[in-house]
Amino acid sequence: MMLIRRCRVICVIIISFLLVETSAWAGQKDTFDWTFVQLDYACKEKVKNLKRFTHRLHDFAKQAATDKRIAAFFEMNRQYFNALEKGEKIPGSLASDVKKLREQFDHYYLSSYYIFYDILFINNDGTAFYTIRKEMDTHVNVINEKRSIGKLGDVISQQPDHEVFIDFHNYPPSSEPAAFFVEPIFKKGIRVGWIALQCSINKFNTIFASTDELGKTGETFLVNQKGLLLTESYFKGYSTILELHLDDKNIQAKFKNEIGHRIVTDYRGATALSSFEVFEFLGSKWLVIAKIDKNEIVTDHYRRYKKYYKDRILEYIHQNPLALIAAPQEKPTDKTVRVDIDEYLKADNGEVLETWGVSTCTALIATIPERFGYLAHISPKDKMYHGDETNLLEQLTKKIKGFDVYPCERQDVLFMVIAPHLDSIPNIIDQLVEEGFFLSQIQIAYNPSAASASVLCDYKNNAVIIKWKLPKEKNEIIITGIDGSYNIDEIVEKIMVDR
Repeated sequence: MMLIRRCRVICVIIISFLLVETSAWAGQKDTFDWTFVQLDYACKEKVKNLKRFTHRLHDFAKQAATDKRIAAFFEMNRQYFNALEKGEKIPGSLASDVKKLREQFDHYYLSSYYIFYDILFINNDGTAFYTIRKEMDTHVNVINEKRSIGKLGDVISQQPDHEVFIDFHNYPPSSEPAAFFVEPIFKKGIRVGWIALQCSINKFNTIFASTDELGKTGETFLVNQKGLLLTESYFKGYSTILELHLDDKNIQAKFKNEIGHRIVTDYRGATALSSFEVFEFLGSKWLVIAKIDKNEIVTDHYRRYKKYYKDRILEYIHQNPLALIAAPQEKPTDKTVRVDIDEYLKADNGEVLETWGVSTCTALIATIPERFGYLAHISPKDKMYHGDETNLLEQLTKKIKGFDVYPCERQDVLFMVIAPHLDSIPNIIDQLVEEGFFLSQIQIAYNPSAASASVLCDYKNNAVIIKWKLPKEKNEIIITGIDGSYNIDEIVEKIMVDR
């Protein structure tokens, strides 16, 4: 009986495993559907965290508006400032007392309202008579200086008797983006001015910082109704907050739909799957977006099921030959550098790399156009052929990742594999994927009719010229450029659609 029970348990486990594998092994539609589920989760998490933080922020603003210590501090500084403005003589003891009270209030601010970057105390005529940070807005009349102050001056000039939220904008006195809660201060039922509670964008940016669950190209960010990013992009070398403008057509469509999915061309020019949701806060509308590049999804799918795809990729290439495209003869140059068998060389000073006699061997190009180029001539004794004498691809990629590019630039490297056979192709694809590159970065130039090929790589002009030598026509050479090649990402996608 015990043996039967164990067998039943094993059968249940195997069936469950098969069901999971069947559901996980998906074609293009199901693979992308699962990605949208993942993006939905990330988007909703950010919405939840944003809601929690903004509500907390608003609660502190409302608390500050009715805080008796803030009201008393407001009135003390207002009267002290007015006395100074009128030229009244201030006793030394009073000045000392005011200084001590301000120091005490600074500690109170740090313990109770540090969630705000600054607090501006503004009287009815628009003068910011005191600020915590003492930046360039201190003692400035924000109404009279609306040109330099911006939206805060516009709001104060309207003399509001109620709370006003000012959305994030470039705030010159702080030299960074800011938002404000403007809260009226009353004394015996009469408004005597306002406190402006300044919000730093950094706290919002922190909410969107973690995107580990979205892979290498995934990110979440916040966008305002003008299509400007309110958070930093990790794929730009400069601050993108209120600087990077996203495609207006895409953003406005998302604001109109309020929640959903879209496949878009993102601000980096990549095709991306995105999940989005509109978030409203005190009259402002922001768009929460989670996205990931489609080529990363396809590559991850291939990595999980590469045994399935290996033969099918080769079969697809065999059955779908590319037309050979004539390219102009390359111009002679005194900077041509020859690459021998079992060797790879780098060009980064305008050199043109060249290799000949690629027959049973494989030529491999790695380049970021206009920056550098590598050309390798891999023999059948290399690891890519299951040999054990060399491993040029590993050496080449190690050098690129270690010395030539930053991690965020690795997706800019383009690889091209050239050979009249497919013997080394599967291993090269797998090695590049394991090294962290995407299938979309890999091109295959293949001509089974050729006896050999010579390859010329001109990285500076983004040119690759391949001369295929045909065995039966010794004097004829067919010349093809980079267009005469297959993109592995596109092949895998087609296989995903057709299965």
